[in-house]
Amino acid sequence: MQQDPSEKKYIHGYTATEQERLREQALVIERPIYGYIDFSKVRDLLEIGSGVGAQTEVLLRRFPNLSITGVEYEALQIKKAQENMVALGYGPEKVKFIQQDATKLHLDKTFDAAFICWVLEHIPDPVRVLISMKPFLKPGAMVSVTEVFNSSFYTYPYLPAVMDYWEIYNQYQVTIGGDPQVGAKLGALLDEAGYKDIELRSGGFHLDKRKPEEKKTVFTYWKNLMSSGAPSLIQEGLITEKDFKAMQEAMDSLKEMPESIFNYRFIQATAYA
Repeated sequence: MQQDPSEKKYIHGYTATEQERLREQALVIERPIYGYIDFSKVRDLLEIGSGVGAQTEVLLRRFPNLSITGVEYEALQIKKAQENMVALGYGPEKVKFIQQDATKLHLDKTFDAAFICWVLEHIPDPVRVLISMKPFLKPGAMVSVTEVFNSSFYTYPYLPAVMDYWEIYNQYQVTIGGDPQVGAKLGALLDEAGYKDIELRSGGFHLDKRKPEEKKTVFTYWKNLMSSGAPSLIQEGLITEKDFKAMQEAMDSLKEMPESIFNYRFIQATAYA
Protein backbone atom coordinates (compact mmCIF):
# COMPACT_ATOMS: atom_id res chain seq x y z
CA MET A 1 0.00 0.00 0.00
CA GLN A 2 1.36 3.44 -0.92
CA GLN A 3 2.29 5.62 2.01
CA ASP A 4 0.27 8.75 2.59
CA PRO A 5 2.60 11.70 1.93
CA SER A 6 1.63 13.30 5.23
CA GLU A 7 2.92 10.23 7.13
CA LYS A 8 6.52 10.99 6.18
CA LYS A 9 8.45 12.82 8.87
CA TYR A 10 9.74 16.21 7.82
CA ILE A 11 11.94 18.05 10.30
CA HIS A 12 10.51 21.50 9.53
CA GLY A 13 6.81 20.56 9.57
CA TYR A 14 4.00 22.03 7.47
CA THR A 15 2.59 24.82 9.64
CA ALA A 16 1.56 28.15 8.16
CA THR A 17 4.47 29.78 10.01
CA GLU A 18 6.90 27.34 8.45
CA GLN A 19 5.43 27.84 4.99
CA GLU A 20 6.06 31.58 5.28
CA ARG A 21 9.56 30.99 6.70
CA LEU A 22 10.46 29.09 3.54
CA ARG A 23 9.58 32.11 1.42
CA GLU A 24 11.57 34.45 3.66
CA GLN A 25 14.52 32.05 3.62
CA ALA A 26 14.54 31.98 -0.17
CA LEU A 27 14.94 35.77 -0.28
CA VAL A 28 17.67 35.93 2.39
CA ILE A 29 19.83 33.33 0.68
CA GLU A 30 18.90 34.23 -2.91
CA ARG A 31 22.12 36.01 -3.87
CA PRO A 32 24.58 33.25 -2.87
CA ILE A 33 22.50 30.61 -4.67
CA TYR A 34 21.46 32.32 -7.87
CA GLY A 35 24.65 34.21 -8.54
CA TYR A 36 25.92 31.04 -10.22
CA ILE A 37 22.78 29.78 -11.97
CA ASP A 38 21.81 30.81 -15.48
CA PHE A 39 18.53 29.57 -16.91
CA SER A 40 18.21 32.47 -19.36
CA LYS A 41 18.23 30.12 -22.36
CA VAL A 42 15.90 27.55 -20.78
CA ARG A 43 12.22 27.30 -21.63
CA ASP A 44 10.82 24.27 -19.78
CA LEU A 45 12.23 23.74 -16.29
CA LEU A 46 11.59 20.80 -13.99
CA GLU A 47 11.76 21.72 -10.30
CA ILE A 48 12.02 18.79 -7.90
CA GLY A 49 10.68 19.35 -4.39
CA SER A 50 8.97 22.65 -5.18
CA GLY A 51 7.36 22.90 -1.73
CA VAL A 52 5.42 26.13 -1.21
CA GLY A 53 6.94 27.63 -4.35
CA ALA A 54 9.55 29.68 -2.49
CA GLN A 55 12.29 28.96 -5.03
CA THR A 56 9.75 28.85 -7.88
CA GLU A 57 8.94 32.47 -7.14
CA VAL A 58 12.60 33.47 -7.33
CA LEU A 59 13.15 31.48 -10.52
CA LEU A 60 10.21 33.11 -12.31
CA ARG A 61 11.29 36.59 -11.23
CA ARG A 62 14.91 36.08 -12.30
CA PHE A 63 14.13 34.16 -15.49
CA PRO A 64 10.79 35.34 -16.92
CA ASN A 65 11.35 33.11 -19.95
CA LEU A 66 10.73 30.00 -17.85
CA SER A 67 7.75 27.69 -17.77
CA ILE A 68 8.09 25.60 -14.60
CA THR A 69 6.70 22.21 -13.63
CA GLY A 70 7.12 21.66 -9.91
CA VAL A 71 7.04 18.16 -8.43
CA GLU A 72 6.13 17.98 -4.74
CA TYR A 73 5.23 15.07 -2.44
CA GLU A 74 3.12 16.89 0.13
CA ALA A 75 -0.37 18.11 -0.83
CA LEU A 76 -0.37 20.86 1.81
CA GLN A 77 2.70 22.41 0.22
CA ILE A 78 1.18 22.27 -3.26
CA LYS A 79 -1.96 24.04 -2.07
CA LYS A 80 0.11 26.83 -0.57
CA ALA A 81 2.33 27.02 -3.65
CA GLN A 82 -0.70 27.42 -5.91
CA GLU A 83 -2.04 30.20 -3.69
CA ASN A 84 1.32 31.95 -3.77
CA MET A 85 1.57 31.77 -7.55
CA VAL A 86 -1.94 33.13 -8.04
CA ALA A 87 -1.17 36.01 -5.68
CA LEU A 88 1.94 36.79 -7.73
CA GLY A 89 -0.02 36.73 -10.98
CA TYR A 90 1.44 33.55 -12.47
CA GLY A 91 -1.02 31.39 -14.39
CA PRO A 92 -0.87 27.74 -15.52
CA GLU A 93 1.03 28.67 -18.67
CA LYS A 94 3.95 29.72 -16.42
CA VAL A 95 3.82 27.23 -13.56
CA LYS A 96 2.06 24.06 -12.53
CA PHE A 97 2.56 21.67 -9.62
CA ILE A 98 2.29 17.88 -9.65
CA GLN A 99 1.99 15.66 -6.60
CA GLN A 100 4.40 12.77 -7.10
CA ASP A 101 7.15 10.84 -5.37
CA ALA A 102 10.32 12.16 -7.02
CA THR A 103 11.95 8.73 -6.77
CA LYS A 104 9.22 7.34 -9.06
CA LEU A 105 8.49 10.08 -11.57
CA HIS A 106 6.00 9.61 -14.38
CA LEU A 107 5.80 12.82 -16.40
CA ASP A 108 4.23 13.53 -19.78
CA LYS A 109 7.03 15.65 -21.28
CA THR A 110 10.77 16.25 -21.29
CA PHE A 111 12.52 19.35 -19.98
CA ASP A 112 15.38 21.64 -20.98
CA ALA A 113 16.80 21.77 -17.44
CA ALA A 114 16.17 20.71 -13.84
CA PHE A 115 16.49 22.51 -10.52
CA ILE A 116 16.77 21.03 -7.02
CA CYS A 117 17.33 23.12 -3.90
CA TRP A 118 17.28 21.98 -0.24
CA VAL A 119 15.49 18.74 -1.16
CA LEU A 120 17.89 15.80 -1.27
CA GLU A 121 18.76 16.33 2.40
CA HIS A 122 15.28 15.02 3.26
CA ILE A 123 15.34 11.89 1.06
CA PRO A 124 16.66 8.52 2.32
CA ASP A 125 18.13 7.50 -1.06
CA PRO A 126 18.77 10.73 -3.01
CA VAL A 127 20.43 9.05 -5.99
CA ARG A 128 17.02 7.54 -6.83
CA VAL A 129 15.69 11.05 -7.45
CA LEU A 130 18.54 11.87 -9.81
CA ILE A 131 18.03 8.60 -11.68
CA SER A 132 14.24 8.97 -11.76
CA MET A 133 14.29 12.40 -13.39
CA LYS A 134 16.95 11.64 -16.00
CA PRO A 135 14.58 10.10 -18.62
CA PHE A 136 12.53 13.31 -18.52
CA LEU A 137 15.48 15.55 -19.39
CA LYS A 138 16.42 16.32 -22.96
CA PRO A 139 19.93 15.29 -24.04
CA GLY A 140 22.39 17.86 -22.73
CA ALA A 141 19.89 19.38 -20.29
CA MET A 142 21.51 21.28 -17.42
CA VAL A 143 20.87 20.18 -13.85
CA SER A 144 21.43 22.56 -10.93
CA VAL A 145 21.46 21.11 -7.41
CA THR A 146 22.04 23.09 -4.21
CA GLU A 147 22.31 21.20 -0.93
CA VAL A 148 23.24 21.51 2.71
CA PHE A 149 26.58 20.77 4.34
CA ASN A 150 25.56 21.27 7.94
CA SER A 151 28.84 20.35 9.59
CA SER A 152 30.24 23.61 8.15
CA PHE A 153 28.09 25.67 10.55
CA TYR A 154 30.32 27.64 12.90
CA THR A 155 29.72 30.54 15.23
CA TYR A 156 32.07 32.53 17.40
CA PRO A 157 32.05 32.68 20.33
CA TYR A 158 31.19 29.06 20.98
CA LEU A 159 27.86 28.80 22.84
CA PRO A 160 26.81 25.28 23.91
CA ALA A 161 23.11 26.22 23.77
CA VAL A 162 23.52 26.73 20.03
CA MET A 163 25.93 23.97 19.07
CA ASP A 164 24.40 21.24 21.25
CA TYR A 165 21.00 22.03 19.79
CA TRP A 166 22.45 21.94 16.26
CA GLU A 167 23.97 18.52 16.89
CA ILE A 168 20.64 17.12 18.12
CA TYR A 169 18.83 18.75 15.18
CA ASN A 170 21.13 17.10 12.66
CA GLN A 171 21.11 13.71 14.35
CA TYR A 172 17.32 13.73 14.32
CA GLN A 173 17.33 14.42 10.59
CA VAL A 174 19.50 11.32 10.14
CA THR A 175 17.11 9.17 12.20
CA ILE A 176 14.15 10.13 10.00
CA GLY A 177 16.01 9.23 6.82
CA GLY A 178 17.68 12.50 5.86
CA ASP A 179 21.30 13.48 5.38
CA PRO A 180 22.44 16.88 6.70
CA GLN A 181 25.79 16.45 4.91
CA VAL A 182 24.41 15.43 1.51
CA GLY A 183 25.93 18.46 -0.21
CA ALA A 184 29.40 16.99 0.20
CA LYS A 185 28.23 13.91 -1.71
CA LEU A 186 26.61 15.64 -4.69
CA GLY A 187 29.44 14.95 -7.12
CA ALA A 188 29.46 11.24 -6.38
CA LEU A 189 25.65 11.02 -6.47
CA LEU A 190 25.40 12.73 -9.85
CA ASP A 191 28.17 10.52 -11.22
CA GLU A 192 26.40 7.39 -9.98
CA ALA A 193 23.18 8.57 -11.63
CA GLY A 194 24.96 8.92 -14.98
CA TYR A 195 25.27 12.71 -15.38
CA LYS A 196 28.19 14.30 -17.20
CA ASP A 197 30.47 17.34 -16.87
CA ILE A 198 29.83 17.64 -13.14
CA GLU A 199 31.12 20.78 -11.47
CA LEU A 200 30.93 21.67 -7.77
CA ARG A 201 31.27 24.92 -5.87
CA SER A 202 31.00 25.93 -2.26
CA GLY A 203 28.73 28.88 -1.48
CA GLY A 204 27.33 30.45 1.64
CA PHE A 205 28.24 33.00 4.30
CA HIS A 206 31.23 34.09 6.34
CA LEU A 207 30.14 37.18 8.25
CA ASP A 208 31.93 39.23 10.89
CA LYS A 209 31.97 42.84 12.11
CA ARG A 210 32.70 44.13 8.60
CA LYS A 211 29.06 43.49 7.58
CA PRO A 212 27.05 44.02 10.78
CA GLU A 213 23.60 44.36 9.23
CA GLU A 214 23.93 41.35 6.94
CA LYS A 215 25.29 39.37 9.87
CA LYS A 216 22.24 40.27 11.98
CA THR A 217 19.91 39.29 9.15
CA VAL A 218 21.58 35.91 8.70
CA PHE A 219 21.67 35.16 12.43
CA THR A 220 17.92 35.84 12.55
CA TYR A 221 17.32 33.68 9.49
CA TRP A 222 19.37 30.84 11.00
CA LYS A 223 17.62 31.09 14.36
CA ASN A 224 14.30 30.68 12.56
CA LEU A 225 15.67 27.73 10.58
CA MET A 226 16.80 26.00 13.77
CA SER A 227 13.52 26.87 15.50
CA SER A 228 11.51 25.19 12.74
CA GLY A 229 12.74 21.82 13.98
CA ALA A 230 11.86 22.46 17.63
CA PRO A 231 8.29 21.07 17.63
CA SER A 232 9.53 17.72 16.29
CA LEU A 233 12.52 17.63 18.63
CA ILE A 234 10.35 18.41 21.64
CA GLN A 235 7.69 15.89 20.60
CA GLU A 236 10.36 13.19 20.26
CA GLY A 237 11.75 14.04 23.71
CA LEU A 238 15.15 15.05 22.32
CA ILE A 239 15.06 18.56 23.77
CA THR A 240 12.96 20.45 26.29
CA GLU A 241 11.16 23.75 25.89
CA LYS A 242 13.92 25.19 28.08
CA ASP A 243 16.59 23.96 25.63
CA PHE A 244 14.69 25.53 22.76
CA LYS A 245 14.41 28.91 24.46
CA ALA A 246 18.10 28.78 25.46
CA MET A 247 19.07 28.25 21.81
CA GLN A 248 16.95 31.19 20.68
CA GLU A 249 18.36 33.47 23.36
CA ALA A 250 21.91 32.42 22.51
CA MET A 251 21.38 33.13 18.81
CA ASP A 252 19.92 36.52 19.67
CA SER A 253 22.97 37.30 21.79
CA LEU A 254 25.32 36.29 18.97
CA LYS A 255 23.38 38.52 16.59
CA GLU A 256 24.01 41.54 18.82
CA MET A 257 27.70 40.88 19.57
CA PRO A 258 29.97 43.06 17.40
CA GLU A 259 32.74 40.44 17.61
CA SER A 260 30.57 37.43 16.70
CA ILE A 261 31.15 35.40 13.53
CA PHE A 262 28.73 33.38 11.43
CA ASN A 263 29.94 30.76 8.96
CA TYR A 264 28.02 28.29 6.81
CA ARG A 265 28.78 26.65 3.47
CA PHE A 266 26.41 24.88 1.12
CA ILE A 267 27.44 22.87 -1.94
CA GLN A 268 26.16 23.61 -5.43
CA ALA A 269 26.46 21.24 -8.35
CA THR A 270 26.00 21.74 -12.07
CA ALA A 271 25.80 18.72 -14.36
CA TYR A 272 24.34 17.66 -17.71
CA ALA A 273 22.04 14.84 -18.77
